[in-house]
Amino acid sequence: MKRKYIILLFCALFSFSGCNFLEVDPELEGLKEEDVFSTYKNYRLYFDYILTKDQSINKLNIHEGYPMFVDFNDRRFALVSTTDAADAGRLLRAQQEIKICKLSQETCSDFSFSSSRRPIALAMFKIIRIANRSIENIDKLTNAKPQEISELLGSAYFVRAYAHFVLCRFYGGMPYIDESQKDNWDLERLTANETYRRAADDFYKAYEYLRDAGKMRRDAVPGVAGHLAATDMNRPSGCTALALRARALMYAASPLNNLNGQQDWADAAEACGLALSTALEWKYELLPASKYTDNFIGKEYTNESLWSYSHYAKGNVSSLAGFNAYPMTYYSNGCGVCPTQNFVDKYETIDGYALNTEEDRAIAIAAGSYEDQRPYEKRDPRFDLTIIYDGSTTPYVEGAINIHYDPSTKSFPKTKISGVDAEFGIEWESTTKGYSNTGYYMRKMWSGARGDKDIKRYYHDPIVRLAEIYLNYAECVNEAYGSNGKSSNCTITALEAVNTVRRRIGMPEVRSEYTASPDIFRERIRNERNIELAFEGNHYYFDIRRWKVAPESMGQTLMGMYIEKCEVSDQYPEGRKYERRAIPQNRQSVWKDCMYWWPFPLEEANKLMVFRNNESWQ
Repeated sequence: MKRKYIILLFCALFSFSGCNFLEVDPELEGLKEEDVFSTYKNYRLYFDYILTKDQSINKLNIHEGYPMFVDFNDRRFALVSTTDAADAGRLLRAQQEIKICKLSQETCSDFSFSSSRRPIALAMFKIIRIANRSIENIDKLTNAKPQEISELLGSAYFVRAYAHFVLCRFYGGMPYIDESQKDNWDLERLTANETYRRAADDFYKAYEYLRDAGKMRRDAVPGVAGHLAATDMNRPSGCTALALRARALMYAASPLNNLNGQQDWADAAEACGLALSTALEWKYELLPASKYTDNFIGKEYTNESLWSYSHYAKGNVSSLAGFNAYPMTYYSNGCGVCPTQNFVDKYETIDGYALNTEEDRAIAIAAGSYEDQRPYEKRDPRFDLTIIYDGSTTPYVEGAINIHYDPSTKSFPKTKISGVDAEFGIEWESTTKGYSNTGYYMRKMWSGARGDKDIKRYYHDPIVRLAEIYLNYAECVNEAYGSNGKSSNCTITALEAVNTVRRRIGMPEVRSEYTASPDIFRERIRNERNIELAFEGNHYYFDIRRWKVAPESMGQTLMGMYIEKCEVSDQYPEGRKYERRAIPQNRQSVWKDCMYWWPFPLEEANKLMVFRNNESWQ
């Protein structure tokens, strides 16, 4: 008779049905526990359930914590659309619940414990249990080589740390579960700072084991056979473990979670320095500007991504609708990410002037770097690579994309794309599904093709890439030591790290007026992070929270750009009238401090005695 085990901590707490711990892989059916952990093959079959690449096999694995997989939710919205950075083209839960602090119990369940959806918490706790059982039973393994044992342990510590990190980002401080059996799972919560630090410790253990296993990176370095071609690229490496350790300590040091002042920032700066110098030692690199988009579309892996997840599909099918849709999509219910004018204003001029505020724009206008009626000229090159605007071009568009209104025809001109007429413009405040209410669409993960004319390609989710490591380093070093400071284990300053990221894409160094103090430079680091990591990795959603700027960001009026065709004149040199407008009221956002952390469903949390739930979003 098979021995029954609860899957994870919350199975015990929330009275989920029991299930056999060997059911994680059909090849293990009928085996006893000692059989599973005594042979390398069976041990791997048990553990590899966590890392299975084909998400159709099971939902309850590490994919549930991957940013792109989170945005594959069947409610058709990306997490960034619940922030001030973007509007969701379709009025669903992003707009009707999450963005306005009206979170239903059904939505709480869908995103946490409902196995019929994409349950983040359920998956992460299951991963933690499998990782703990793998660590605890390593001594039973009799036919594995030392390097194989080190790799197994390194992978187990890594996924345990990653699962706790994901939980903490969404739900706040958690009990840190480092053993598979306890008499009482109903535990006090740690602070977020403590949780991130415990995860960082596990990431470091993972690094040590993976280093000993010879797995500092999974593939060969550039120029050596096997580069970007290893069969296990989806698995963690030593470089990835150091990068995520540094990210965890950065989150611990951030204003939302900081408990130890400058010491938290110093610890994070040293961790970031080690992660950056190690990644460079192992030949990871920033791709040249000409290949920048390879980090997001068309390639399964790149040498800028230390760890990633790739989805192979047509660009307009249902599973990509949440973050990668545009009008008249192949998937008729597409909604997509529609950037706000507030976010578009984060893109600097080509000579480095900020445009975030009216005062910033006035300075840029006086310098001859910006014109209100030529708003898309002379901008950061990442603007064209990330944002679809009126006048954008793609390889599949005849002419340019039209989002403007033509008073002479009383219509929004069609755009010929992939040989088909499509509409991108829509009446302001329209409720038609799939159209932008901001005047913008997201380009970063869009091929530029349409519908049936599109082909299958890779959509690449760089869970951690080198550009982020540079920016993590810059943020932490600036807070600990100032813009010209550096960690003890890295040779570049915070300012040089930011300039390295800018230089790659063709932007000048940060202007001197923005580096006069750590406080001033902090704003440019954050802005650079917003732009470089725009609409990827769920970074923006969590950044505005950990920085504690969400009350300001989410409390501002969200704006779009309305454009009308007109005669060319001195006032309107492009034959367009550009007008900033507030987007519809039902697409605005609010902020309440309870929104820092997601709550667990009440029907489950109320069963707990010690563990305290987060405040409901009401």
